[in-house]
Amino acid sequence: MVNRITRASFLAGAKAAVPIWIAFIPTSFAMGIAAKVHGLALGEIVLMSMLVYAGPAQFAALEPLATGRPVLQILATTFLINLRFLIMSAAIAPYFRGAKRVRLLFGSQFISASSFIIPFTHFQKQAAGSAAADVAENSGEHNLRYFLGVGLTSFVVWVTGSAVGYWAALGVPAGFDEALKFILPGYFACMLAVEIRERTAQWISAASFFAALLGMMLNPNWGWLVTALVIATAGWMAEKWIRRES
Repeated sequence: MVNRITRASFLAGAKAAVPIWIAFIPTSFAMGIAAKVHGLALGEIVLMSMLVYAGPAQFAALEPLATGRPVLQILATTFLINLRFLIMSAAIAPYFRGAKRVRLLFGSQFISASSFIIPFTHFQKQAAGSAAADVAENSGEHNLRYFLGVGLTSFVVWVTGSAVGYWAALGVPAGFDEALKFILPGYFACMLAVEIRERTAQWISAASFFAALLGMMLNPNWGWLVTALVIATAGWMAEKWIRRES
């Protein structure tokens, strides 16, 4: 009976993940093409997609890898980009109480922005509709299976899409390589256009951009990263001060 319920939870999560698959297919496809353009091998992009499993971090790492930037710089950049997973994991972890740690460790690889928001919203609605006394004893295990239905299937789509995109890039005619390199800035431009709506965030982004250019001219390896972090931190502190005053 318990196995049947957990299987149903996994299938329900997989069904809920269909919109993520639709979004992941073109993005992962572009990831594979961009990786080929930047000189990565097929095995390297597949391994990166499996171990990193984070579109923004993977896209951000391509140019530094292709140009031979210091490894520490690449690690620092991707680490800062992926810090958001720490907050997501802390937010969703209470819903997995009672689940086995081995399965939790396995499931931690499949956390992403997309695979977080759907299960988290589902668990919140589920908790709001049930009294504390009515929560099943194995709810943590059931919730984990639902999360795996979302995360694991989305993970497979992402890795497969990266490999297919790389394969498709092999047939790209000569001369299109330079055009394909705009996939990376276009990807981040779309993300910024969707996420940045407040005026304060817009000012922070503009200041970070120009400061990063100046910093890159002063120090090609670390200048852009240091100046962008300084501006972003100053903007965060300014926003907190403005909200406190208002």
